[in-house]
Amino acid sequence: MGFVLSVIVVVVVWYGTDRLLYERSQKLFEHYAEDNRDATDRRIHRYENALRSGVGFMQGSSYVSRQEWHQFVQTLDPQNYYPGMQGIGYSMMLTPEQVSPIEEKMRSEGFSSFALRPAGQREFYSAILYLEPLDKRNQAAIGYDMYSEPTRREAMQRAADTGKFSISGKVKLVQEIDEKVQAGFLMYLPFYKTGERLDTIEERRHALIGFVYSPFRMNDLMEALGQHDESLRVEIYDTPQRTKEHLLYRSVLSGYSSEHTSHTTMTIGGRTWHLYYSSSPQFDRSTDNFYPIFAAMVGLGLYFILMYTIVELLRSRKLLQRNTVELELSRSWFQSMLESSVDGIHILDSDGNLIECSPSFLQMLGYDEHDTQSLRVYDWEAKLSDEEIVHALNTVSAVPMKFETVFRRKDRTLFDVEITARRVDADGVEYLYASSREITERKKIERLLKESAEFYQTMFASINEAVCILADDIIIDCNDEAVRLFEMTKQQLTGMNIFDTATHIECRENDFAFYLKAAYRGESTTTVCSLTLLNHYNESKIVEITLSGFGRSNSNKLVLIARDITDQIEQEKLFKMHTRQAQMGEMISMIAHQWRQPLAIINAITSQMRLQELMKDENDPHMIENLIKIEEQSIHLSQTITDYRDFFRPDKPKELFNISTLIDHALRLIDHTLKNYGITIKKISIQDPQLISYRNEVLQVLISLLKNALDAFEESRAQGSISITIDQDEHYGIVTIHDNAGGIAPDVMNKLFIPYFTTKHKYGTGLGLYMSKIIIEEHCAGVLEVMSEGNETTFTIKLPYENHTNQDAENV
Repeated sequence: MGFVLSVIVVVVVWYGTDRLLYERSQKLFEHYAEDNRDATDRRIHRYENALRSGVGFMQGSSYVSRQEWHQFVQTLDPQNYYPGMQGIGYSMMLTPEQVSPIEEKMRSEGFSSFALRPAGQREFYSAILYLEPLDKRNQAAIGYDMYSEPTRREAMQRAADTGKFSISGKVKLVQEIDEKVQAGFLMYLPFYKTGERLDTIEERRHALIGFVYSPFRMNDLMEALGQHDESLRVEIYDTPQRTKEHLLYRSVLSGYSSEHTSHTTMTIGGRTWHLYYSSSPQFDRSTDNFYPIFAAMVGLGLYFILMYTIVELLRSRKLLQRNTVELELSRSWFQSMLESSVDGIHILDSDGNLIECSPSFLQMLGYDEHDTQSLRVYDWEAKLSDEEIVHALNTVSAVPMKFETVFRRKDRTLFDVEITARRVDADGVEYLYASSREITERKKIERLLKESAEFYQTMFASINEAVCILADDIIIDCNDEAVRLFEMTKQQLTGMNIFDTATHIECRENDFAFYLKAAYRGESTTTVCSLTLLNHYNESKIVEITLSGFGRSNSNKLVLIARDITDQIEQEKLFKMHTRQAQMGEMISMIAHQWRQPLAIINAITSQMRLQELMKDENDPHMIENLIKIEEQSIHLSQTITDYRDFFRPDKPKELFNISTLIDHALRLIDHTLKNYGITIKKISIQDPQLISYRNEVLQVLISLLKNALDAFEESRAQGSISITIDQDEHYGIVTIHDNAGGIAPDVMNKLFIPYFTTKHKYGTGLGLYMSKIIIEEHCAGVLEVMSEGNETTFTIKLPYENHTNQDAENV
């Protein structure tokens, strides 16, 4: 009975020890599996960031060319920073009417055989237009309609409806052009129209333009991760069914029966992956332990020698050996931690004697292993006195504490360190565990940054022009002049995107984004732009902007310096206008002097010929009629040159005039142009008010508005009409100019009066309507408004009445 009981005891001890070691191995294995899952999850979300930068790049420009997309992906460098990606591409959503134009455009860009595939009639299409790097595999994907395939379409719809990134189920990529086919999936991020509301699913679907996406080959992706690959075997399925149809990845194909397994899930991009881990032969061998069987056999052998002794020995030996194993494991783990630690780990007794340390700690101090027998904290601590060191040793508690101090090397040189320390208890003996890290360079940089920051803030505040520091187009700092320029508080400006500081930013030659990109490339640029501020009056300012890199590093920071030159530009424009008027008036006066004498002679000869013909008994009525026409045309030429001379008078006194007469004058000046275009002019005089204002400047605005209408007719090649209505109300004389030359696009309407905005890029300056508004509203105290609906546009000029003062009478 005692023998049986002893055998049972030995078996129980063996089984318990075996289970204990197995559970420890299982926990270690599950730790490795969790690390692998977390690494996979973090990597996938890093790829999401790459797609977000692609969407941001697309939204930052009205059009992104193939070369710009190539440069963007090349800058991201996915091979080094996003390994496992097959590429980064752009797929555009299309209606059936848009398919043919896109195919023609792609063929014109070098894809001579481009055609959307698969062929067939569908309600919606998508087309892969860009995919970089454009290697042999990715070339096979250009033109593919991913929306035609159900698995891809489900992921694309999910991304479009939620506005978030999504991944597809398992697919065979069109990049699989050889025999080594891998399972694949795709990641999508929707790209919407800029400025559209995206609060509801319907709004997001309406605003959808396309997708920035990335294809993944699962084997390539998992090889890029490579965590614990010698310890783990992993299978990944994209559904709970563990079948071949849903298998995304399997690390190895073998019949090996693993001792440890684990199942976990990972939800990414709206889908749940199931990850099944199993231990490798290497892992199982490293955790295998024959100690339980060995202990049982020794126990049974000793039992036959001495029953009583063996029972006592078994009990004490098992306990001793179990503690020994745990101690060895703990010691091995501790030693491994010391040897692999980058920080300087050191353990002290309560008197400050060095008990144990890592090689990195000795290397930090310049000592070797032979010196450790006699080293004390007083040998390397250089900042604290001996009394302060004793106080510090007594102050350290079981709660970790962090502080900075100065260490002394063996060669007596000093350096800054950061220490994390705590008190630990081992078998009733207290020790101090500390980890030290050298921070000399960090402290040096902190001091330099502090000095630089103080100098920077002093210089920053003393500049009399608006200065903003940009990081990726975000304002991270600004001075008081910038606050005054943008009419915001510093708190409002800081953190705002530079494009959000105004409703419109229009530059003289190129888009503002063009100059930002040039500055990020290291080119210092200066340009003149107009800002329409986000205030109640939608005020526009003209500013001279200089953009340059921040320092000499290749950072993403820029310095923006802006100077308000609104008054200067307006004065220069008016000065040029008046100068040009004076020059033209002088020249036309000379021409008028030279023309009038020949015209008078022609008129006299014609009159004489007409009288001679009338005195004949049988005169020629047709000839008389022609001679009368010659006289009329001579008078018309003389009157026309007089009109132009008056128009270009350099002085600008206020004059009393009828609006109807002024409009007749404007029409006479452009009569020839109107006839050439075949445009019908209809003048409607409901009222004909008299005004006292700057006649020539108002005349110039009328001609400018009529000329704009003529330009619109020329561009649209439409046969149309212009109607001019004259009316008045209690406060204003009103002129309405209405045309049917094609109308004004909604996105252009709110920019018409912004300086430097023009739709006539080849020959327009963007100052015509802006100066017209300045003349009417600031010089003449009136109102200039515009309205457009369909193909019709209406400009309304309202000029106020003025009392007849003595000065006005003198001017009149």
